Amino acid sequence: MADSDPILDAAIASLENAGFKRGYAETALILGSGFGAIEERCECTARIAYEDVPGFARPTGTPGHVCRLTQGRLFGRNVLVFRGRYHAYEGFQPRELVFPVRAAHALGVNTLVATNAAGGIRDDLVPGTLMAIADHINLLGVNPLVGRQRMAGAAAFAPMAGAYDSSLQDQLLSAAKRAGEPMVAGVYAAVLGPSFETEAEVRMLKGLGADAVGMSTVPEVICARALGMKVAAFSLITNRAGSREESHAANLAKGEQVVTRIAKVLEALLS
Repeated sequence: MADSDPILDAAIASLENAGFKRGYAETALILGSGFGAIEERCECTARIAYEDVPGFARPTGTPGHVCRLTQGRLFGRNVLVFRGRYHAYEGFQPRELVFPVRAAHALGVNTLVATNAAGGIRDDLVPGTLMAIADHINLLGVNPLVGRQRMAGAAAFAPMAGAYDSSLQDQLLSAAKRAGEPMVAGVYAAVLGPSFETEAEVRMLKGLGADAVGMSTVPEVICARALGMKVAAFSLITNRAGSREESHAANLAKGEQVVTRIAKVLEALLS
């Protein structure tokens, strides 16, 4: 393993100058499309835009992703909240996609909770359904661990079996139940995008064992697991995969419409 990364060191120094503290939070949240308003509920102690942190790529301005990092208390727990994420379809390199996860780990975070919007493939995954991610299929064509130089502190050949911590998944499903928000478990397939899937591609994904499909999350999970972090993740099903009525704007709007539901689940999980 590489011992250090000067760019990561510079990022942490910049974050500390902005008021972020090592060891303040053990949990980091990544808020997906339409869920950003949850970050505004945080009792903020430090906040910074991604582009102001060395090593964080400049966001492209994808709608629904404000792209800033907040430290504070959310639902009674100290957390780091990543509002917005990078996507491979925006042209970012694999390690740019996961640099926020690396920064969180360097600040002492050991648990990652990721959220996203996804298209339902399995028959019961209709718009509005919440799905705990039990496993994933990486069809992005990229992996953040690939490269001539190993990622500092990360396992080069990280096992992905059990990537989504079973205990955290049980806690997530229990939290959703307490919040009165039914949640089911399923397999998430990550594809490159940004075009949505054809009918034939959806049939292929179903044959591979995918229950839902989206364009994010998996690189972050791979990175987190390579760093030894525990991971839980869930999707809001915003549309049926392969529908001829799919659009990013519509999916974003659906996410914003149910942000209160997502907040209830996170509150039950964190409190």
